[in-house]
Amino acid sequence: MCYSGMETTCPKSTISGFRTPGTFQEFVLGPANYVTPIPDGLESANAAPMLCAGLTIYSALKRSEAKPGDFVIVSGAGGGLGHVAVQLGSRGLGFRIIAIDRVSKKDLVMKSGAEHFVDMDEFSDNESLVNHVLELSGGLGAHAAIVCPADNKAYETELLMLRPNGALVCVGVPEGQMQAIASANPAVIIFKQLKIKGSAVGTREEAIKTLDFAARGIIDPHVTVANMEDLTGVFHKMHGGGLKGRVVIDMS
Repeated sequence: MCYSGMETTCPKSTISGFRTPGTFQEFVLGPANYVTPIPDGLESANAAPMLCAGLTIYSALKRSEAKPGDFVIVSGAGGGLGHVAVQLGSRGLGFRIIAIDRVSKKDLVMKSGAEHFVDMDEFSDNESLVNHVLELSGGLGAHAAIVCPADNKAYETELLMLRPNGALVCVGVPEGQMQAIASANPAVIIFKQLKIKGSAVGTREEAIKTLDFAARGIIDPHVTVANMEDLTGVFHKMHGGGLKGRVVIDMS
């Protein structure tokens, strides 16, 4: 896996802070071949989100196989991953972004380069939400959809928003008991020739390219710098859906 550019699927992989200790430490050890150089001039607070959110989103956008000028849906568009996806997709890759999130995040999303913003709370049912997005994308649906939030409903609705040959890219991992995508009807997938893809973080090569996008100003993450003692409050705000962009912990 690692020699073929698929190191993210390695069955022997470990995740810092999840399968191994080391999260929120001031100093860490890492294998030299997996340490990514930070470009000169890129501030640490802006570089930090690139090695998680930026890398994850760049890889997901590539897996969508969308082309410049294509409609790409980004759900959770005002979050840490989402607003980076909007910026990179619109400014770096030439996609026409249809952003979905709560209205409180509209300003950040539109500033990031979205062509359309859809307030997820405005619609009383899934059908009206899907029809609205279909209308925004020329009646046929989007060429691709990137699901950033850990939300089963987002997966269900966004598969229905795709045009023929469209791709649903799964990024956010819903918590609790695993559920199948409710709208993944085999007949619809067959006759519309849809694709459902998983995307887990990204490769070492993609990490370097993501940092280059940031160094050139194509990605300018919305970052809030907080101290370690603020961490509990940050998590409460995140779980409540009120967090915009990314929070970086200052370890100094």
